[in-house]
Amino acid sequence: MPKRPFRSLPVRSMPALVALAAVAVMAARPVQATDLLIATWGGGVEKVWETAFAEPFTKETGINVKIVPVPTPEAQLRAQAGNPQYNAVMVTYPQGANLMRDGMVELLDPAELPDTADTNPRYLMKNADGKLAGVSPYFMYYGIAVNTDEAKPADFKSWANLGDAKWKGKLAITRPIYLSSYDLPILSKAMGGDEKNAGPGLDLLRKIVPNALTTYSSIAHMNGLLTRGEIVAGPYYSGRVWHLRQQGAQNVTMVVPEEGALMIPYLLVMPKNAKDMAATKQFMNYVSKAEPQLRGSVLGGYLPLNAKAKLPAEAEEQMGMTLAELMTRLYQPDWAFIADNQTDRINTLEKLIAEAR
Repeated sequence: MPKRPFRSLPVRSMPALVALAAVAVMAARPVQATDLLIATWGGGVEKVWETAFAEPFTKETGINVKIVPVPTPEAQLRAQAGNPQYNAVMVTYPQGANLMRDGMVELLDPAELPDTADTNPRYLMKNADGKLAGVSPYFMYYGIAVNTDEAKPADFKSWANLGDAKWKGKLAITRPIYLSSYDLPILSKAMGGDEKNAGPGLDLLRKIVPNALTTYSSIAHMNGLLTRGEIVAGPYYSGRVWHLRQQGAQNVTMVVPEEGALMIPYLLVMPKNAKDMAATKQFMNYVSKAEPQLRGSVLGGYLPLNAKAKLPAEAEEQMGMTLAELMTRLYQPDWAFIADNQTDRINTLEKLIAEAR
């Protein structure tokens, strides 16, 4: 049989072909009504999320993502219970545990988020049935941020140095909700206790609180206090100092005290009854991958939790040690215990602050 000669489509058929191709492409993507809205903290956090995660994801999938900075993402999630505005929300580990306990987040099948398999299970929060409360894209550590124009890093080689009376009016502390989750566990560990035996940490806090010029209200507030030299030092997040240095603030550095620093994994959770769940799961799986996590580490010091992610030499130079060395100096507390006792601890700390001042 003779071969049928090749014939191009008539011009009038081309629009139909283009339309069919567009439908095929759209069918490969989850249907969404609007941009995916992801709530994070401000103070520079949102910029890293935009560059490391949102923009590359949109380029790869065509799904638009908008990063929305808010002072307290977890509070926004709770305020919108039943009718969530955000598709996903960044929270701390203890906040994630409380949200899961209160039935305020969607529990996710790990099979729908295959790249979470590369995350160490100890940093993935699951319920008794093995469902995920969220995904863990990175961690930071909680040490002591120091303005090097005002003090030497060696002045804060121990957490106990924060209680030295010579720093009166020269430090900043965070709000009780975070003091209960971060400061109290690491201060207790440094002074011979731990998150369950908080007495030694409370004793040290009674010395630290009178040294505080202020309680900082946001990341942006603390960034300003540090870089302007309004305070000498304060317990703070490694990623925030990293980002400040990336922006040119060379008078701020991070100290890991001799007793160690606190490891803080973070969670991206989906509010209960969130819209566009299929597209949101696609984004949550994306942030679990090694490549975007590495971008986050270089841009903002958000250290990767994907086991396949290998930090480049310049990132470890910025950190002042290798990731392997850092991991040996980090303390990972019982976050479930911290979450279960958070309300009582907050009340204790509010009373302690009022009495110490």
